[in-house]
This record gives sequence, C-alpha cells and structure tokens, in this order.
Amino acid sequence: MSKMLMNNKDYHASEAVGSTILKSIASKTVIHAIENPFVENEASILGSALHCKVLNPETFDEEFIVSPKFDRRTKAGKEGYAEFQEKAQGKSVLNIDQFELVEGMARAIFDHGTAKRVLTGGEAEFSYFTKFEGVDMELKCRPDYVNENVLIDVKSCRDASPAEFSRACANFNYHIQAAFYLDVYNKVMETQIKDFYFLVVENTSPHAVAIYKLDEESIELGRVQYRQALGKLSEYLKESKTGEIKKQKLMYGEVIKELSLPSWAFNV
Repeated sequence: MSKMLMNNKDYHASEAVGSTILKSIASKTVIHAIENPFVENEASILGSALHCKVLNPETFDEEFIVSPKFDRRTKAGKEGYAEFQEKAQGKSVLNIDQFELVEGMARAIFDHGTAKRVLTGGEAEFSYFTKFEGVDMELKCRPDYVNENVLIDVKSCRDASPAEFSRACANFNYHIQAAFYLDVYNKVMETQIKDFYFLVVENTSPHAVAIYKLDEESIELGRVQYRQALGKLSEYLKESKTGEIKKQKLMYGEVIKELSLPSWAFNV
C-alpha cells in the first residue's frame, strides 16, 4: 500500500487498475474496455487543465502552454509556429479560447464561498495504490482533493443543475468512481471516510457552480458494480494467461435471450 505524489501522466501510465476501466466494464463488457482503452482528447485535456488551474496552479505553466494564432501561410507565421512547437515539447497545448474557458471556470469555483472553503487546507491529487483481499491486481485511485474527511472530485459539465447532474452520474458511472475511490483510499490510509462530494462547474458562461454529496444508496450501488467489474476483469486475465479467451462468452454471452421493449414504449 502506498500514497504517492506523482504527475497525472505517470499515474495514468501505471498498470494498476483504476476506476476508468471499471466504469467501462460496467457500461459494456470487459472486452470493450480492454480493446478500446481511454485516449486523451480535447475534453480530457480541458478537464486536466481545469484541475491543474484549480488544484495545483503553481504547476500550470509546467504542464500546459497556450498557443498564439499563427498565419502559417506566411514565412513569419511558419517560423513562429516552429519556435512554439519547440517550447511546447512535453506539454499539453491549449488554444486561446480553451485557456479563457479554463480561466473562467476556475474563477467561478473560487468565487463560490463553499467551493473555496472545501478546497482549502487539504491535499490535492495524491495517488494511492493498494490490493484488496481476494483480488490479484494492484488498484489505484487519485482523488482530486481530500479535506475534512471528504473525498472531492471536480467535474465540468454542460448543466450542473441537480436533475441533470444526477443523470450524468448514472450515465457516466460517477457513483462507481466514488465507491471505488473511497474503498481504495480508506484501505491505504486506514480511515473510514464515507462522504464523496462532486464539485461541479458549468463549461458555458456564467459557469454556475454546485456541490453535491452522493448519497449512501448510490455509493453502495457503485460498490456492487465496481466489484462485479473487478470479477469480470479477473476472469478475463485468468483466461488470457491460459490462452483460452472466449470473447463472445465474455461479452454478451452465447445463449439466446428473450427481449422485451422497455416499459415506457408501451405508454401509447
């Protein structure tokens, strides 16, 4: 078991099992998760930039760089772009609009009294590694912030209203992340933290901010689902060692099933 201070790229490069693959397995199957790993995209870069700006602003210039606009049809533009590419080595690149968006969301968070309070006096983005009894895999989590016996996760979204963010939690399996993070963190730190907050900021002006505490029932559902996902992943890894992987079996099965329309379809 260990608690480590490491950058985001090194954390994601670790082979330990995190919540991302477990959420993917829960959404579909282990085969889908294994054969379609997470790939960094514009949304994830923006999310990482927001986290850095809010949680570790002193390292922002080390990890991110803002690209000016270059007219690469001209000699000066081409030369300027070439110089910028050298400066950008090893950093994630944001354009000016993206940088201003990140700045706006960060300002909104710190203009929110409760958000500013819960993000003060704690620890940001440590990485935790451990094993669970009966699970032959190293597990990892990286809470955005830990403060006052609460794990806090910073999310950006289109709509931070209670109804819409509740749907987002279900659609993106955030409850699975919450349960898994709590269990891994508590195992490493030998604590019994039960509360998980989502600090949510809208990614369009005026960047409304909300803080939600996930209820016990939702966390328990996430706990059941991440354990099921771990079981499926363990089965896959055992079969991969013996060379006996049956992909169809590990996807939706080989048995013919009867299918019904969802109940709402009959409300005519």
